[in-house]
Amino acid sequence: MRGRNILLYIFLAIGVLSFYVGTRKAVEGIRAKSWPTAKGRIVTSKVDEIRTEQKMRIARLCLKVDYLYMVDNVIYEGHRVNVGWSCFGTQASVEEKLKRYPPGAEVTVYYNPAYPSQALLEPGLDWSIFFLWGIASISFGIAWPLLKARRR
Repeated sequence: MRGRNILLYIFLAIGVLSFYVGTRKAVEGIRAKSWPTAKGRIVTSKVDEIRTEQKMRIARLCLKVDYLYMVDNVIYEGHRVNVGWSCFGTQASVEEKLKRYPPGAEVTVYYNPAYPSQALLEPGLDWSIFFLWGIASISFGIAWPLLKARRR
């Protein structure tokens, strides 16, 4: 019985955290569509591979984009493409994003008017939000029968 309670709390915690983070990212992405914009310039654009200690590549390729933009005569440096994750599973998906943001390219930067240092290049929802909500749904789906069994 004690083991079930621990599992219940673990799955509830995973569900709540995944739902909270996904919802927070979704709200930011939707709000970012109405943020003011500034012209920016890509400084660095490259792909980083995440590797194990044995130097084996795992299935994560991460896009690293750095850009500069100016708001009210203050220069800011941005790093986020969107509200989601910068790591992708396939070489093709990373290369597609990389082509959109070559070094030296002029870009439109969406920045938070309350905190101009908070910026991104692609406002809106990202696939990672739906992934987090999926994790939350699965976690709650596992926790529900554990909760029902606990009440008996």
